[in-house]
This record gives sequence, C-alpha cells and structure tokens, in this order.
Amino acid sequence: MSDIKEARAVRYLLDAVNDASIIVPALDEGLYSMAIFHAQQVSEKSAKACLSLLDILITDEHIYTDYLVKFVIPESKNLSKDFMKLLPDVNRLESYYIPSRYGVDRFGKIHYRKYDENEVKNLCKSSTDFLELCFKFVEDKSGRTTPRQREELEQFFVENYYKFIRELR
Repeated sequence: MSDIKEARAVRYLLDAVNDASIIVPALDEGLYSMAIFHAQQVSEKSAKACLSLLDILITDEHIYTDYLVKFVIPESKNLSKDFMKLLPDVNRLESYYIPSRYGVDRFGKIHYRKYDENEVKNLCKSSTDFLELCFKFVEDKSGRTTPRQREELEQFFVENYYKFIRELR
C-alpha cells in the first residue's frame, strides 16, 4: 500500500496538471502574465511533488530551486541531466511568482512587466517539460505509473490515496 509521502506527491502533481490546463487558454488570449504565473505554479507544484516524496515539505515558500539542487537532483539518477537542463528556466519562473500575479506586492511595490510572447511560450513549454520530468521522478521513486490526464490522475489519486484525504465540508 502507498504511503502519505506518495499521496502528497500525487496531489501536488494533480495541482500542477490543473495549473497547466490554464496556460494555453491564457496564451490564446494574450494574457502573458497569467500564462507565466500558471507556468510558475506548474513548476513549483511539480518541484514540491518531488520534494514531498523525499519527505521534504515547503508549503509556505515559493522558493524551490535551491531545494531541487540540494535534494531532488542528487536523488534523480538518470534524470539529473534533464533536471539540470531545465533548471535555468525553472529558476526564472520562480522569480516571476510575485510580479506575474500581483500588480502591487505586500510591501506596496508596484510591478509592471511587458512580456515577450516568444519568451513566455518558451518558459511555458519548459514548465510542462518540467512537469513531465517530475512525473518520471515520482514514478521512479514510487514504482507506480501515474496517469497524465487530469481526470484520470484525479481518479487515480482518490482511488489509491483515499485514506490520506481529508474532505472539507
């Protein structure tokens, strides 16, 4: 039977897949800051899936690339080169968390950035590539094949990890 670390990892992957589903509609509408925000969320939640499988929880932080380098990449074996290849883009996405989502931050600083369409598309692609890589990491560590489609992944999550789910009513 599965354990709670695995349940957390799959739940993070489900959250990442949900965010990934927003990227293409945002790009189609020219909402580049929203596409970047959701790409950042995909990479953050994907990273947290890998980290949670290693029993590392960083729930209140949005800084995750250092944790990737320190914990995930050394544990990733044959995937380490792929992680290193995507790390610069994932790091870049990490830095876009606040300015892509909030026009005014908690310190009152005002953010505005004009995004380059090609840069946004490339970073969005990197985030979905990173998601796939994190799926592979979780599968390698758990020994289980995980569905990639949102509906199937949700069903897989509920069926396999129901004893760890806390329903809110």
